[in-house]
Amino acid sequence: MSLQKKEYLSCHEHLKDRLAKLVLIDESDPKEESQILKNFRKLFRIKDVKQQIFCLKEICTKVQEVSRRNEPDSELKLSLEILVDIYLNCSPKHTVKRLLASTFQNFRDDLKTLVSTRMVHEVTVKVTAGVKDIRDGRKTVNMIYCLMENFPLGEHCLSQVFLPGLKYLSQALEEFLAAKRCELSPVEDNEMMHHCLACIQASSKLLQKCAGSLEGRESDAQRAIQSVLIAFLNNIIVILKSENFLLDCKTSGSMCLTLLLKLNLGSKATELILDVIFHENVKNKAEPPGWMLQTSLSRDELSQLSPTSCLCLWFGILAQLDVSDLLLHNEDNKSLLLDIMLDRILDMGSRSCDTTGKLQMARTIHMWTTRALACVRSDCCDRVVTSRLSGPGHLLQKVLKFVWTIWEDSTDVIRFTAKDIFESLIKVHKATTDVEAPEDQFLLDLSRSLLSEVSWSSKGKYGTLRILAESLKVSALLQYNPDLAQDILNNLKEQTVACYASDLYDKLSTEHLKELSQPDDRKQWQKIWVWPVLQCMMGNSTHQRTYVIEYILPKLLKTGKDTLSCMISSLCNSSQSDEQLGALVMCLRRARVMGLLDHAVSKSPEFLYGMVKTELVKQALSHTDDQARLDAFALLCENHKTSEPINQSEFRLLKYFIQWNMKNQSPSFRQHMVAHIKKLFLRYKESEGALCRKLNSENRPPGLDTTLSFYKAFGSWLFQFLLHSLYPGSAFARRTTALSVLSLMVDLLSPANSGGYVIWEEWKGCHIQTLMECLTDTFEDNKTEAYKVLRSCFSQGFYLKRMINMSESELLDIGLTLAGSNRPQDCTTGAFLLRILLLQPSIQDFFFSAQEILTKHLSPSALTQWGDLLNGEQGLREALQKLPLQPTESSGGTVLLLWILLFYLKDQLQVARTGLFIAAATKPMYPTLHCIRYILFDVNLKKLSKSEMLLWQPLMEDLLFCCLEISDIVSPVVQNSSPEGNVPEEAIKGVESIFASEGKTGTSEDKVSASEAERCVETVTLMPEYLIVCCWRNVKEVSLLLGQLTFEAPITTPHTSDVGLLTVQQNEVIGEYFKKQLMESIHRGAFELACAGFVKQCEMLWRCNIKTLHQLPKLWLDQVMADVKNDDENNKLCATRRSAGIPFFVQTLVSSEPHSTGRPCFKWTVKELLKLALMEDNVSGTPSNSKVHALNILRALYKDSRLGEVVTPFVADGLMAAILGFQSPFWAVRNSSTLLLSTMITRIFGVKRSKDESTMSKKNCQTGRQFFHQYPSLYPFLLGQLEVATRNISDTDQLHLHPGLYPVLMILGRLFQSPLEGADTSLNLAAFIPYVIRCSSSPVLKTRIMAARALQPLVQKGQLNSVMIQLLGMIPVEPKHAKHSHVHGALIQILNMLEVILTMADEIQSMESSVSKWKDKMWLITKKNPCYMTKQAAFEVTEKVLLVMEQLLSAQTNHATKEITNSMTEALNEEFQAGIHNKQTLCCVPGFVEYLTVITKLDLQITLRDGKSSSAADIATKVQSLLGSELYEVRLVVLDVLASIFTAHKQCKEHSDPQATCPVTMTTMSSAAIDGVMSLLPYLLERALHQEQHFECQIKVFKVLDLHPLLESKDWKDLCVRESSLQVLKQCLCLIESSRREEVNAAIIRFSRWLIRDVLQHWTDDCMETVDSWMAILRDSVGTEKITDLQLSVAMVIQHNALDLLRNCQKTLGTKKMFEFWEMLTNLQQEDDPEVREVITMTLQLLGNARAVQPSLTLDYLARSFIDVHAATKGANCLLTLISWIVSNESSNEGSERLFDKSEMNVFREDVLFYQIILKYCLALIQHGHFIASQTKHTNNSQHPEPDSPKESVASSIDQVLSQLHLVVNQEENDMEMSITTLSLLESDVREVLDLIRTFMETKSPRSLTSDKGRPFMKTGAFQESLLDRYKCQVLGFIYKLLSDLTGLSKNDDQLLTCLNNLSKETENSTYPNCFVAS
Repeated sequence: MSLQKKEYLSCHEHLKDRLAKLVLIDESDPKEESQILKNFRKLFRIKDVKQQIFCLKEICTKVQEVSRRNEPDSELKLSLEILVDIYLNCSPKHTVKRLLASTFQNFRDDLKTLVSTRMVHEVTVKVTAGVKDIRDGRKTVNMIYCLMENFPLGEHCLSQVFLPGLKYLSQALEEFLAAKRCELSPVEDNEMMHHCLACIQASSKLLQKCAGSLEGRESDAQRAIQSVLIAFLNNIIVILKSENFLLDCKTSGSMCLTLLLKLNLGSKATELILDVIFHENVKNKAEPPGWMLQTSLSRDELSQLSPTSCLCLWFGILAQLDVSDLLLHNEDNKSLLLDIMLDRILDMGSRSCDTTGKLQMARTIHMWTTRALACVRSDCCDRVVTSRLSGPGHLLQKVLKFVWTIWEDSTDVIRFTAKDIFESLIKVHKATTDVEAPEDQFLLDLSRSLLSEVSWSSKGKYGTLRILAESLKVSALLQYNPDLAQDILNNLKEQTVACYASDLYDKLSTEHLKELSQPDDRKQWQKIWVWPVLQCMMGNSTHQRTYVIEYILPKLLKTGKDTLSCMISSLCNSSQSDEQLGALVMCLRRARVMGLLDHAVSKSPEFLYGMVKTELVKQALSHTDDQARLDAFALLCENHKTSEPINQSEFRLLKYFIQWNMKNQSPSFRQHMVAHIKKLFLRYKESEGALCRKLNSENRPPGLDTTLSFYKAFGSWLFQFLLHSLYPGSAFARRTTALSVLSLMVDLLSPANSGGYVIWEEWKGCHIQTLMECLTDTFEDNKTEAYKVLRSCFSQGFYLKRMINMSESELLDIGLTLAGSNRPQDCTTGAFLLRILLLQPSIQDFFFSAQEILTKHLSPSALTQWGDLLNGEQGLREALQKLPLQPTESSGGTVLLLWILLFYLKDQLQVARTGLFIAAATKPMYPTLHCIRYILFDVNLKKLSKSEMLLWQPLMEDLLFCCLEISDIVSPVVQNSSPEGNVPEEAIKGVESIFASEGKTGTSEDKVSASEAERCVETVTLMPEYLIVCCWRNVKEVSLLLGQLTFEAPITTPHTSDVGLLTVQQNEVIGEYFKKQLMESIHRGAFELACAGFVKQCEMLWRCNIKTLHQLPKLWLDQVMADVKNDDENNKLCATRRSAGIPFFVQTLVSSEPHSTGRPCFKWTVKELLKLALMEDNVSGTPSNSKVHALNILRALYKDSRLGEVVTPFVADGLMAAILGFQSPFWAVRNSSTLLLSTMITRIFGVKRSKDESTMSKKNCQTGRQFFHQYPSLYPFLLGQLEVATRNISDTDQLHLHPGLYPVLMILGRLFQSPLEGADTSLNLAAFIPYVIRCSSSPVLKTRIMAARALQPLVQKGQLNSVMIQLLGMIPVEPKHAKHSHVHGALIQILNMLEVILTMADEIQSMESSVSKWKDKMWLITKKNPCYMTKQAAFEVTEKVLLVMEQLLSAQTNHATKEITNSMTEALNEEFQAGIHNKQTLCCVPGFVEYLTVITKLDLQITLRDGKSSSAADIATKVQSLLGSELYEVRLVVLDVLASIFTAHKQCKEHSDPQATCPVTMTTMSSAAIDGVMSLLPYLLERALHQEQHFECQIKVFKVLDLHPLLESKDWKDLCVRESSLQVLKQCLCLIESSRREEVNAAIIRFSRWLIRDVLQHWTDDCMETVDSWMAILRDSVGTEKITDLQLSVAMVIQHNALDLLRNCQKTLGTKKMFEFWEMLTNLQQEDDPEVREVITMTLQLLGNARAVQPSLTLDYLARSFIDVHAATKGANCLLTLISWIVSNESSNEGSERLFDKSEMNVFREDVLFYQIILKYCLALIQHGHFIASQTKHTNNSQHPEPDSPKESVASSIDQVLSQLHLVVNQEENDMEMSITTLSLLESDVREVLDLIRTFMETKSPRSLTSDKGRPFMKTGAFQESLLDRYKCQVLGFIYKLLSDLTGLSKNDDQLLTCLNNLSKETENSTYPNCFVAS
């Protein structure tokens, strides 16, 4: 029924038949015709709407000219008739319709009259003909509506046919509603509701625009109008009573209803509304007219309306009644607007729980505030009304409370409406008062409350402050909160509030700027608003920086150019840090995009854009911070003007960035980088095009060819670089980025500009082969990108046969082999290869002749069927050859390939029938299904022609049959109740039959030998994952394939000529398959996978127009609900495993139901499930499976994000069901209830943000008012549950644990009071407080803890003191009356209250009376209290009480503080003097260990903080005694305290202001305490080396030693340590050897950095052996398989001693060992962990690098630093070392043979990149080398250089190789320049290098040097390994040849040189991917 038309005008669609015939008269007709008719004929022959509009304008102009010339009237009338017909028949929003309306309106009056007459006639004919059908009815409704849309002439016409038009609309509405009552599909039902909406909107507009024609009508006309009104009113009431109607339809209907009453009854309408709708008595009430009695507008009918419908009705009344009517009073002198409606709306809204009801309530309140504003501004408003509508008045206060309730709603539109309500409310208040806004106390109080009392995590806070900023001055807000700007920016770290915060920041800053008048004020404004932004951009929070850049920075830059200047001047200074550089680039980038930078290229090459140094941009491009690099790159890519040329400097910088940022491990970085490159390509194409257009122009600019050469050079470099980046072993990140950029390059740079860079000229066979290899990538997105690029290549004629000599036969062979592989990773590769095959030319003819290849893969019977298919009865060959050729799609080739795969699948199916074991190990079927599914992806099944569909139908039928049979075969495994991995007996039965038949004769081709079967059984038994994967993946592929088919394949409609691929019956069969899988599968993997396909089918079924199909989901839902309700023992439904697939089945059915229908099936299902979940258990019987299923299904529904807000009305009942389920006597019900409760908590409060249960994030909480407003039924329920649960809780005679208590406390703990909400007696949280306090006396510890957490948010500010007094009163003054569980409960509640008090500075002073009572309870911390748990809590309370008392100022408090402090000190001394810290026997006593850790920490704090009376020695003795404790927990506490002290000491030294940075413990420690702590070093060392045995304490003690400040400030000999550093190092090595924990070893190694420094400084020969052992441990610790802590420790050791170990230790350790540390650095730099790499970067800075750079560039810098530091003195050693690094580098081995297991992988390391960097610097050394032969070693042969010829050939060889090192060499950057000038190479040195290479090459077998082509797609890992080995040999071989040529040595080594030459030639000729292939 779609009304969508073709866009262009069609004669038959837009004209009546008579006019169409007239216009289409043949031109050869001798009858003369006018020019206008010719133009009309021309108009309808044009097929482009833009040209038609142009033609139509000409016609209209000529019509006006004809009318001016007074030419024949008939021609003019005919023209106008055609134009009017076109206008009336055009669809709404059509461009022609708007054009003609404008034209008609601008006609002269006489023409207007003619048009009007014609229109009236046409409209009269249409509306009097009545509604023929739905389509025609909607078309006419649209026509009527469009006549009133900004078209006065149309309104005039309709006023003349008002009554017939209204009658027609009434009839149309009747027809639409009648059609809706029929059984329609959800899509048709939704369409019908929209028809009704359009009809009502047209009626309302007609009544508003043309109702003037009602006046003065005759009685017959009045009666006719009344009959229309009756019909209208009745239909609108029907709509309002309907549950599933659109909200907009109800609202529009209500407005129309009010309008009808208003227009017919006048002033009596309001009285009628008060009487009938609001049931209010009216003064002088008049009887309603007689016709009203015939309508449904009565009290009885309206009482049946739902709350939402009532709100819609009231919205319409508010919108349409006049202000004077709204202020009308009833008998009780109550006005409709002020006294009646607001209370009714608020009351009615509380009854509606669904989202639509809440939304309608918010909209209605907003309408109320809008009308209230209109009232205040109208003349009929008196002072009483004005005063009642002021801000402090109770009316607006009610609205304000409503705003606080909904401003945090989870639905966006409700939150936005809350903001609109608040804005209207402020306007109403301002209209009622004469006070200026800045002095308005109401607004000031409101803003103060918002700023100080509401959390910044509240989204509503930002919008309301923004509105207040418009009314108040921003300076007033800044007075309340001077740090307002910083507070807002701090909340930009959270994505959820970032957009709100940025919007507020923008508003406040711009409003504040407007307020300022003086020029000096601008600087102050910049200080307030600009400087905090810069600080954020220099901060550490990535999210905050991102949001500041995205949201705030652009808006700030718009405030004026001086803002940008201020930013740049602030960030550019002499001591520019990395953070400032990053922030500067961010500012420049945004400024450039906004066009604020000078686009003219600077004359000086040192500057970019006339403002920033090129070198500075280059530094930013290698910045350590990802965002800074991206911003610098974006600065180069983006531009305000895309046609601006890219200069050479920009190209150079772009290369630099791209070269070193391809392997970033952050997905976000890669996505942003690719997005910027896309912008670069667009700019490249545009600017190159602009330059190319100038090539042939007369004013050709100078240097144009040079500029274009830069473009071509960059394009060529980038293409080669990207293809070289796809080398074997390249990092995943590099491959992903390279393929994404290459795909963009191919898409955006073709077709090429004339005279510009042509990408297709670059392609060679090796590039195609490289992309083919990418199809073996383990990441599917990479395969997809490679496939897209290859498809583009094939479209240019670069086919595989031509480019890499790969035939279709070979490709099909490999594809089919992979399609039968039992390795899951092979099937996707096979699918892509087969898709590639279909892109080759003449593929259909190839399949006709592919018998030879198929013989290898298909059984004889399958080959026979293939022949019959092509040439037999089906005659597929002949049928395909008859099809018309389609150049874009190879439908024939696809059909043939699918048939081949289907026969292949049938063969595998035959094996599976024999035995599932054999299929799992050899032919698992799912790869073939996977290939079929992927090939179907490329076919648009809906666009197949009828003849093609007939060819596809048998294929679909066979495919469906195979899928169902596969499902039946694997079902014994997936539906087996045994655990996953267990092999069920059903799977073994097939194999047993093979063994039984062994020895029998048989010639079956499908027969499997017993030996083969035995091998398969052994494989699957040893590795059962083969069987599980086979079965699960088959279910997955079958499900996804069937789901895809049902979703995409057209359906053959019964009783019509429509031909489809699937029939209705086949769809039903597929549905039954899914139903069986989901209802009977037990393994989660199987039914989860089946669910994915079922979702697609359900989406299709719900929207299908075939009645049988669109009723299926509802039918299935009825059936499954009947099964769930049937609590029979024989029921097949699985009651364990969380009901297995049943929740998925129900969830899929209801979640795919279209939202537009109101989801009746979902609502019915949830209601039924809730009934089952809430039914009482039969205590004496067995658990109800129905209830268990209901709870499990409900959990799935509440969890489903697709259902969103639809479940909200049922949340309260779901929570009740979960809580009541806790009380079930049956475990199954309780288990399901706990799972449901967890889901409900997440649904209500959001996903948990903090891992710690004790610290609940505010984002996971709600205000009590908001929670109970949303779920009002939960208030009495939770209160009742809590009351019952706590009734006998303190009874000590028996353990009383009510099952409902825990969930109730858990929910209460997530609620909090909001200061803005005020007291609401109906929903007061204070009612819960007595019951929660009562829980403190529970004997159950968990209950007491939960109650303490729940109490904290329930207590309001004013109640804190009274609650504290009550809790303190519960604790007895003497121990003899104490019940320890009661005391403990009260103590932890007091502790939580004190934590709240400490956060409220303004409340502390009022707490004096309560906290001072604590001194009477001090017996709790003495020996009078035998309970350790209460003592622990009492000590913690005492600590908090003292913190509170410190802030109280009275003398009485000071006395009490001293008393409490003394008591606590005495108690602690008493405990430790008694040796409690050594009483290991007490560990089994509950609470003892926790108590001991608490008092240890307290005692340490007191000792260190108040140690003025103790000496340093006493303090040291005290700490030593604690460190000697027998309990490791005590030792850990002490070590933690020491670690925090030493860390703080280190931070103090790093910061200039110690007071600002140090924690309180450091600033309050006495000098004696500091000395005492510092003197602990010898003891700590002794403890670490000889005494400590517990591994956690070992780690911690070595950490403390490592942090000890004395190690940094003093030499070892001055530390008072008995042993020397060498002795300590030896003992450390012994500990490492004896330790089995790598974490301990890491801590010891990190500490050893202090020892090795001293060892090297006091070196003796005795040190060598120990240092050798130490270095061996370091070497072993840098391996990839080691934990990160170990690697980090080694890196920190080298960093700490960088100069000693990397530069100056040749005299002690020797050159070789010194170089070993460099090797460790290179290995560590290539590790995965970014923290390790960061330490390496910092190490390089210590060696002289000016600035830290990104990780990938650090490796290059590392090799360069090595050369710079050592080449001048040890050049030959450097060369030898670099080559040894290549030789010793081992690439990772393949994983084991198991299906999924892989060995430890380092995804950052890239062998080829490493080889290229080393080769680059080897070449640099050779280039700078000067060879000295042995016989001339003592002569001055520098005067007699060797002949030039060898040097020239060597130089050319080096240049040739450098040109191929795309990954690491950028020849424009001069990165080969070294700090050395010449380097002496002795003959002996060169021979040593050559010997090293020769030895390595000889260890490699000749086979490895001449790699076999092999089958790379079959053995990807092994193939890549061979390529990497070959490349390594080639790199070493090149150096060997180079040195041989240069020195003349090894000339006689013919065998090795010949092998190397062959290897080089083979590489150059090979088409396999290799980064050494010649460009």
